[in-house]
Amino acid sequence: MKKALLIAVTASLISTLLLVPLFSGCAPATPGGSKDRSFKPLDPDFAVFWDRQTTESAQLLQDLAAEFNRSWQGIPIKVERAGNYTDIFRKVSASIRAGVLPAMAVAYESMTNDYINAGAAVDLEPLLADEEAGLSAEALADYIPGALENNRFANHDNHLYAFPFAKSVLILYYNKKVMQDAGITAPPATWDDFINQCRQIKAKTGKYAHGVHADCSTVNGMIFSQGGDVLKDGKCLYDSPEALAVFRIYEILAKENLAWLVSPSSYEDNVALSKDEIAFVMRSSSSFSDMKLLMEGDTERWGIAPIPQKDPAKPGTTLYGPNVCIFNTTEAHIQAAWAFMKFLTSPEVSVRWSLETGYLPVRRSTLHQPELQQHWEKWECNKVPYDCLAFARTEPNAPGWQEVRDLATRAVSEIMAGVTTAEKAAAALQSGAERILARNARPQ
Repeated sequence: MKKALLIAVTASLISTLLLVPLFSGCAPATPGGSKDRSFKPLDPDFAVFWDRQTTESAQLLQDLAAEFNRSWQGIPIKVERAGNYTDIFRKVSASIRAGVLPAMAVAYESMTNDYINAGAAVDLEPLLADEEAGLSAEALADYIPGALENNRFANHDNHLYAFPFAKSVLILYYNKKVMQDAGITAPPATWDDFINQCRQIKAKTGKYAHGVHADCSTVNGMIFSQGGDVLKDGKCLYDSPEALAVFRIYEILAKENLAWLVSPSSYEDNVALSKDEIAFVMRSSSSFSDMKLLMEGDTERWGIAPIPQKDPAKPGTTLYGPNVCIFNTTEAHIQAAWAFMKFLTSPEVSVRWSLETGYLPVRRSTLHQPELQQHWEKWECNKVPYDCLAFARTEPNAPGWQEVRDLATRAVSEIMAGVTTAEKAAAALQSGAERILARNARPQ
């Protein structure tokens, strides 16, 4: 069974890795690259926004676009679901080659870097500084730490090339019933607690304690919680003591049969938690609304907490989630996309987006809004993701990082499948990451 799952995981990774050299042969963007290349708009009459939201979140985004269009005098916004993030990356990449692009699309930093190199991403610095359409220094200072800065790219003169949109933090979901059946009364505060509780759950209930979602952002958040870094001063640190400690956690989970590897692109772990089959899930806080639906509103059976820490006095976790990249189409499409992004991240809309989707607001001032305060008072767990913002850290946006992410996912998958050890996985990941970063380094 493990072998079959590993084959499936590997096939999924290969299909993703095939996306990497999409822009070979494209000339790198020069500083201030918004005019490097121009593309035809996908729809001349609408500023098309490619997104991945589903169900209620997708409907809310459609409603917000309609609300924006009623007061906007320029080209109207049209939201289109274009698949998951990998699908969107694939579609944007193909569209760049075809010379036709939507006005904007959701993108992780690693994807944006590729779009910049292809001359497709708009340099947002002129828009920020525009006397009429820009943002004041006070407004810019209102964005949560890292949300804007991680969209500035050192290899492109530290200019801003994307805007924060749907942010979340890595948190721990726990099933109270499974824990209580094992004699556990509180979620684990440290990684030692986590392993001990997993062992106790297995011994007392015979159940798996955890479903492992192989994901680079989860690995990075765990490394941050150990007090480590994943990239510092241009050097990758996946062979550091902190990283090795994380991979050893996965090795213990696999060897002692305390957890199983979730199928790629699935939410088997969330479903298992809702069915009282496992105790712990580590996922984005954006899964909060979905988990509420799975739990049918029964707050007595589950809760959320910060992920375990090496030292709870020095916590760390991942701040992640997509941004919006605006593309070099027409001036009218660019202006519409920029105005829509300012609208979506305004304090009022940001609170509404957060409360109805589970994503976190990207503006600090929203944390003092009465609606949010009332939300926190309804259930003590509602405030946990917002508290984690104080110590959440962004991930690298270095050129080639999308490839590195795939290698990190593969490392976890192979450890859980029992085909490698923590030490070997860390060494292979470090070696592969170093090669990727060296290959993608900008020529001096």
